[in-house]
Amino acid sequence: MSNQVLRDYLLHVVPAFIIPIGLYLSDKTLTPNTLFKIGLLFPLLMLAMKGLTVFFPPENLRERSVGRTAEYAILQGLVFAAFMVMFGGFLEPELQSSFLSALRQFAIAALLMSGFNFAMALHAQKKLRAS
Repeated sequence: MSNQVLRDYLLHVVPAFIIPIGLYLSDKTLTPNTLFKIGLLFPLLMLAMKGLTVFFPPENLRERSVGRTAEYAILQGLVFAAFMVMFGGFLEPELQSSFLSALRQFAIAALLMSGFNFAMALHAQKKLRAS
């Protein structure tokens, strides 16, 4: 694994754990559901500001390996799922009444969108390679 990839992931993932843990240690009244959502905000903000296409430019889709294509699809699915959890709770708060229900909604949305994005990317890559 290259150092740049490691730095990119550490920059986004470590604060997602450290910020909620720090908040929990300073204010034990916060619910696990709230802490989970706070943990999603930092990587979501960083990815929204930088954009996934910086890391995975569309012009290299033809040569992109299956592993990198899967990584991009999974990251797209995770960003979508984070938005679903963050904003779905405002529309239907009873669907996210606990940490486990929010986590379940996150996991289902991430799996569905990642699978869809992966299938679409493989299809587009196959079309590009055929031409």
